[in-house]
Amino acid sequence: MHLESIGIRISYSKAEHLRKWLSSHNALNQSLSFIKEENSLIMPLILSEEEASNLLMTYIEDVQYIIGVFQFEEKDFHPKNLFEVVKKIIPVNQHKYIPKAYDIIGDIVIVDIPEEISYYNNEIGSSLRDLFPSINSVYRKASSVSGEFRIRELELIAGEEKCETVHLEYGIRVSVNVCKTYFSPRLGEEHKRVADSVKQNECIIDLFTGVGSFPLHIAKNHESEVYAIDINKNAIECLEKSILMNKLKGTIHPIHSNCREAVKSIPKADRVIMNLPSKSLEFVDITCDILKPNGILYFYYFTSEKSPKEDMIKELNKKLTKSGWEIKKTLDFRKVRDSAPREIQACLEVSIVPLS
Repeated sequence: MHLESIGIRISYSKAEHLRKWLSSHNALNQSLSFIKEENSLIMPLILSEEEASNLLMTYIEDVQYIIGVFQFEEKDFHPKNLFEVVKKIIPVNQHKYIPKAYDIIGDIVIVDIPEEISYYNNEIGSSLRDLFPSINSVYRKASSVSGEFRIRELELIAGEEKCETVHLEYGIRVSVNVCKTYFSPRLGEEHKRVADSVKQNECIIDLFTGVGSFPLHIAKNHESEVYAIDINKNAIECLEKSILMNKLKGTIHPIHSNCREAVKSIPKADRVIMNLPSKSLEFVDITCDILKPNGILYFYYFTSEKSPKEDMIKELNKKLTKSGWEIKKTLDFRKVRDSAPREIQACLEVSIVPLS
């Protein structure tokens, strides 16, 4: 669409300097495209002809230009984020509540909308579908993560009422049921990092596997035996679907069970993954029973932002000592994500041995 607007014509050789100057004075009309002629450039202005003339009187360069009315082409608007889409819908005094982040899981978006702007739930949901055309469903978080299965209540605010999707993570297809299982797309890098540290032909036990992201990443590129345990039957069913969807080098053994029961009938491991940060300390004794001496433990924990590494080592060592083990070497410490004010989720990677 073409729109009539005030503009300024100037030769190409002088245009760039003037463009920057006009931009610094917020004088350019960003919704319209420049007009390119053979020897000159016409820039659209948001000023009246009189305002433009007065402003140009302060321009220090001695240049020839023409201010007039031109036919400009309107730019296609491609919003970059949710704020740009909904800022015209939601009152200015409530802009601070517009969500800056949301989780995209396959073709489903999950967003946390503050109560202050909950009146606009449906508009925000529709806007997210406009922002991401491949999205079929948008849910808002209706509760915090809770319970034995670490799941939350969700409320559909746009699109199709469906819970099952396939999430792509570093080329791996992960089956997820967002209503009945816990899954965070923000841990993708962590899943890959741990998998990259594994060696061929190792035995790995994932005590709280969820939908099996760690095992899938490991088995994708390593000829390993991975025992994936979870108490949530729906999570194990997702993992079983994912195994069929991916070409794996290693073998994954999905186990629907309480981890204390499951470990009684599986081999000792070279590595154990404990990604249940709110309760990992309660199960350290299991790790001592199933990990080979000098084996590697990936211990996830919610810890203080002030001295996270020291706090984690201290808490883990207390539990290890009770079971007759100790940390032999700290291999890595990594902040995974912020989890609450002044609190982070972190991973402590250590090799452990029985006390001598």
